[in-house]
Amino acid sequence: MTTTVVRAVSSPSFLALVPHLLECTPRRSLAVVPFAKGRSLGAMRVDLPPEGDSALAEGVASTVLGMACKVARTDAIAVAVYTDDGLAPGAPLPSTALVEAVRSRAGICGIRIIDALVVSPDGWASYLDPERTPHPLWEIQDAATPGLEPDVRSDQVAAAALPPGDEETSRGIVRLLDDAELALRATRDRRRLSPARRRSAEAVVAGLADPPALFESAVTVPWTEGDLTRLAAMAFCLERPSLRDVALMQWTGDLATGDAVFQAQTAYRAGVPVPEDLARPMWGEGARPRPARLSAGLDVCRRVAAVLPPERRPGPLAACAWLAWASGRASHSAAYAEQALAIDPQHGLSGIMLELVDSGRLPEWVFERPTSPAGTGSSRGSRAR
Repeated sequence: MTTTVVRAVSSPSFLALVPHLLECTPRRSLAVVPFAKGRSLGAMRVDLPPEGDSALAEGVASTVLGMACKVARTDAIAVAVYTDDGLAPGAPLPSTALVEAVRSRAGICGIRIIDALVVSPDGWASYLDPERTPHPLWEIQDAATPGLEPDVRSDQVAAAALPPGDEETSRGIVRLLDDAELALRATRDRRRLSPARRRSAEAVVAGLADPPALFESAVTVPWTEGDLTRLAAMAFCLERPSLRDVALMQWTGDLATGDAVFQAQTAYRAGVPVPEDLARPMWGEGARPRPARLSAGLDVCRRVAAVLPPERRPGPLAACAWLAWASGRASHSAAYAEQALAIDPQHGLSGIMLELVDSGRLPEWVFERPTSPAGTGSSRGSRAR
């Protein structure tokens, strides 16, 4: 894949690009875009603090500058506030105190401010304009580059909504899971199943015979409509923390990684510690995963969560939370974790993920950039004007 460079030669063209960098149109947010030698290095988003809370504004400014400085080679930033408040000629701009705190912190850190803008439902304006003159939104729309992907019309939390499911599929999955449990037990229990149900259950059990092979096919072999056997096998694994963690670590690496983690998990049950190098990615340390594998894994876990009844969703939702976090989407991670904790307040991984997000911690690899245009994934950048 190649790097896509989009030139942002004006404030409106920059504002047209920000949603594509974030892969959403943010609401009530502060977006920060780090630059190195005039080229953007990605984008980050945080929630706006309440107006009038100067201490919280200072804290947010400190956090976002700290994160921007962790991105290698950052020498400048541009910021954009997305607010629900309107803009009025001659009136102070919304979140002025926050932006001033960011500018102050940037000056202390030796980071240049390229632009500081605000977007509201009725216009946009620049904090660097002494007149703070509001401009119409159509200027942003007219400056947009045609054909940019992905579709970014949804806000930062909409993408965390599960895809639609249906009760019939959900009942079918639960029946398959229950039958698979019986098929894994003694012969007497297996005989309770009809021949047809026994064959379906045995197909699920066959998929469980080699979990790493199942996890690899889940992200490399296209899914077909109504593939209940694979869905049930994945649901079985995602409900069990040791197998779920094998899947997550495998999707950060490859099939060999999954085999190694699976063997380590098996040995752990016999009292052998898991090797540190295999556990490090769980905490966001180690080599940068391929974004496409994380995205494919997230799609699988979202698919599984959507077809399960709510009471059985915490496992796949926790996996969604980890994969979103590993991809740098902290807002989505928190949304998935909160959904899981609303069902099971004691769910372990979901609680951990919410703590990581609340503390502002992201994986170290989120702050790394591909070393060449033909690297492990695609990136989308812009040229500062």
